[in-house]
Amino acid sequence: MTLAGLDKFYAAYFLLHIPITVLIDSSLVIPPAHRPLLQQQILKFHFEQNKDFLLVNVRNWLWCFGIIEMVFQLPFFAWAAYRLLGRKGQMLTLTMAPGMILYGFNASVTSLVCIVEIVLEGARNGLTQSEVWALVGVYFPTFVIPFVMLLVFTVRI
Repeated sequence: MTLAGLDKFYAAYFLLHIPITVLIDSSLVIPPAHRPLLQQQILKFHFEQNKDFLLVNVRNWLWCFGIIEMVFQLPFFAWAAYRLLGRKGQMLTLTMAPGMILYGFNASVTSLVCIVEIVLEGARNGLTQSEVWALVGVYFPTFVIPFVMLLVFTVRI
């Protein structure tokens, strides 16, 4: 894949991640009594399909990750998608690379911590071994894509 193709992929990833952040990940910081009905329905569906126990009893470390995602990552998604789609074939400026590297590091570490928690605590939260690995599969792209982004933009600069 060319760098331009990879940048379009990253832009699509960011644009797709905006509604995921607003509708699912924001539940990490929004108390259950204050969640809109649509969010409650999406979370119910997500839990029934994926048995994502991390979103049921939010641990303090995950709440902190949620705050970071809402305050820093969500605006970054819009900014980065705009920059990546609007560059018209020009190489990305060095001013964008640090943000992409920081996001790649933060998001991959956050997802890796969630994956480790799922593997270590899945059975204690009622998941079978196959349900644990299915849930890991849900989180795995949010580890791999930012990690590759971290590597690619580090090499670019």
